[in-house]
Amino acid sequence: MKSITDDLYESFKKNLESVNGHCIHTSKEDLGKVITELFKEHKIDSISLFESPMLKEAGVIPTLQQNGITVHTDHIRLHAETDKGGLSEAQHGIAELGTIIQEQDDVDGRIVATMPEYYIGIVKGSTIVPTYDDMFDILSEMQKIPNYVGFITGPSRTADIECVGTVGVHGPIEVSIIVVDDE
Repeated sequence: MKSITDDLYESFKKNLESVNGHCIHTSKEDLGKVITELFKEHKIDSISLFESPMLKEAGVIPTLQQNGITVHTDHIRLHAETDKGGLSEAQHGIAELGTIIQEQDDVDGRIVATMPEYYIGIVKGSTIVPTYDDMFDILSEMQKIPNYVGFITGPSRTADIECVGTVGVHGPIEVSIIVVDDE
């Protein structure tokens, strides 16, 4: 498994920040601390979390709970409407777009990224590809495409018929992506 290069990370970060996303690069050991700091900075004390093996291995839930943050990992549909924060791991990223890709069969993984006001997506550095075409090569080689493949690029945006843009109508108002060294 390769780790992300500085150039690839800088490309991902630049492109994410160009659409008002926020990007951080950290180690797996510091992941819980970084996530806690982001939620505290946004004054969020209750989140919905779709747990992955990496989040479990990094001890993210106990770290959040020790810092006074309520973490909902089940009945997410019930909690996501009132939880101000959401957290999940994406399966890939695309550097040229600053995009993370969710590949989910479980609806809870999708909900935690779309319902809260503030979403933190986690992506392993080794799973970020340079281009959009590279990502479609990966998807086309899958034996079975997941029920949901979502491309998340910064906060939700939409425009009305007069082309007046609005942020956060169909998803989070703010998005932070944490790129984790996974080697």
